[in-house]
Amino acid sequence: MRIVLLGPPGAGKGTQGKILAEMFGVPHVATGDIIRDHISKRTDFGCKVEAAIAAGNFATDEDINYWVSRRLSEPDARSGYILDGFPRVLTQAQAFRGTVDAVFWLDLPELSAMERIAGRWVCPCCSTVYHLVHCAPRVLGQCDHDATALVKRPEDALDMMRFRLEYNRSQMWPVAEHYAALTSLVMIDAEGDAEAVTERILCELPPMPLAKLDF
Repeated sequence: MRIVLLGPPGAGKGTQGKILAEMFGVPHVATGDIIRDHISKRTDFGCKVEAAIAAGNFATDEDINYWVSRRLSEPDARSGYILDGFPRVLTQAQAFRGTVDAVFWLDLPELSAMERIAGRWVCPCCSTVYHLVHCAPRVLGQCDHDATALVKRPEDALDMMRFRLEYNRSQMWPVAEHYAALTSLVMIDAEGDAEAVTERILCELPPMPLAKLDF
């Protein structure tokens, strides 16, 4: 199964990506995780994108497409993958070469998205996401899996949160329209707990691949 998860920040793409990846035995591929991994390892790409982010910019489409495509060429992705937040802009979607079985837009009102982001904490080691209200760790400030101190992502700061929501409106919705025209875009109500959202997604999964999109 090859699934694309789209939607605003805070909609639960990462959470659902991990759940679906484990369920189908395929990798969860998120550009944010790829970027953070390169930055932590101080690779050439990591240093380049870190400088871009510090200047208020993004990684280039060319770089993102290259690293995502490279990740999808690995053996564990041969039977499928869950793409989380990629493609993020229309030019990435148009350049992407791959098979897509289902595309879901996790729909969440902006006020709900802001509340989720404001309460979100992340483990820097295993990338597990917590929320102080909806999915709190067993020990406050500490990851359940490896006891690492939880952190706030820089992009979850209030000023960045507003910027990301506006960016989503202007850039990600054209991606959704792109897929709607090519195959089928399914809107998923992302309110409620993760288990309920997963059930909504599973109810909408196609019995067989919708299309082989070799753009």
